[in-house]
This record gives sequence, structure tokens and C-alpha cells, in this order.
Amino acid sequence: MNWKYLTGKTFSSLEQGLLKLQLNFISKNYPYGRNWMFDAKRILAKEPSVIVDAGANIGSISKELSYWFPSAKIMAFEPVKHTFDQLLKHLENYPNIIFFQKALGAAPGKITIDINRENTINSIKATYNSENIIGKEEIEVVRLEEVLLEQQIDQIDIIKIDVEGFEFEVLEGQGSLINQTKIILLEVGYEREITKVHFSDVEAFMEQKGFMLCGIYETRRNLLDKRKLWYSNNLYVKKELLNP
Repeated sequence: MNWKYLTGKTFSSLEQGLLKLQLNFISKNYPYGRNWMFDAKRILAKEPSVIVDAGANIGSISKELSYWFPSAKIMAFEPVKHTFDQLLKHLENYPNIIFFQKALGAAPGKITIDINRENTINSIKATYNSENIIGKEEIEVVRLEEVLLEQQIDQIDIIKIDVEGFEFEVLEGQGSLINQTKIILLEVGYEREITKVHFSDVEAFMEQKGFMLCGIYETRRNLLDKRKLWYSNNLYVKKELLNP
């Protein structure tokens, strides 16, 4: 039995439970950099009204977002039919979440992708080990800017992006609305590979768009060389929100 894993998981569960009590003392003294949703809640001056979950998968992040931000409209995007069906099943009783069986990208259209046995790594960008490919599927790609205009939404409080290397296309699809976006969380890689956007490229892009890195979460190390970082989820905040 892995006692270190069990101990860590137990303390993590206790920590999450304390956070969800949202006690005043905890809100003031809990360190930044451990829970990105709690950090985002403290950074925003008021409760968010619009949150986008790009790459919602079966809905674990959307579910947590619904807990932390119950008054927000959460827009969950998941293009793969089987995964989308699971998403609907898991979150059908969450009235503040609306669902889109679409991928977000830089240009609208149809794309055929390989479907992986492990649904968390389906990617528009790449094909993984062919032994794990169980089929192909045509998916619809839309620009987020156009979806938001249809929904009569002109700003985004939080967008979480986890799309296996397609992150820049999602950001490009925001168009000018990226200037009305307050917080962006996305997965970044520390090695050059097709399924991860590289940290240095993301930093340069975010700096140009007026965002600052404010948190690094769920860091993973290279499976073959633990000295090296592999990827993490990084929180970028519009600089104007950080001004006193």
C-alpha cells in the first residue's frame, strides 16, 4: 500500500473541505498557489458572471466551478460525442452550466480527429500511440467570439483551457474579447511537444495581451527524469485587476 499517496490524498481532502467552509480567517490567511479556483475568487473584485470551460471532458472542473461560483453562467465545451454524453449525464442537475458539443478554435469548420481509449487525451493536434486509437470522429470547431456574440455576452470573467496543444487556437478564437477577459487558466508544457503549448511562448503571448502569471498549479514532472518539469496549470490575471 502506498502510504505516502494515501496520506497526501487525505490531507488534500481535508484542505479542500476547509476551503469550502469559506471561513473569514481561512480566506485571509490561506496561501496563494494551492487552489486556483479559490485564488481566482479572491482576486476578482466581484462574483463572476461568465466562465468558459474549454475542454470540459466529463465535467469535473465545471462541477467545481459551479460550486465556487454558483451565480455564474458556466459554458462547457466538449466536442467528442461519447465524452459529451457523459458530461451531460454527470452535470444534468446543474442549472448554471450550459453545454456545447463543439471544440473551440481559431476558425470555424469541421475536423476529423482520432478517438483515444483514454478520453482525457483526445487531441485535435496529434495522434497518440496507435494501439490506443479506437476510432475517428468528425467534430465541429467554432470561434468563441462568435458563440459569445450569439449569447449576447461581451466579457469573460474566467476561462479555463485544457485542449492538448490547441490552446493558442482557442485564445485566437476569442478575438477582441480577450481584452475583456479577466482570468485565464491553461495547461502549459516545459518541453517542446505537439500536445503542449510551451511555457515561454505562453509567457510572451500573455505579456503582450496584458496578463501576469499569478499561480502555478498541479505541476507534473517528466516521467523518465524527475529533475525536469513536464507541465502545469498556470493562472494568468489581467494586470489591471492587480493594481491597488
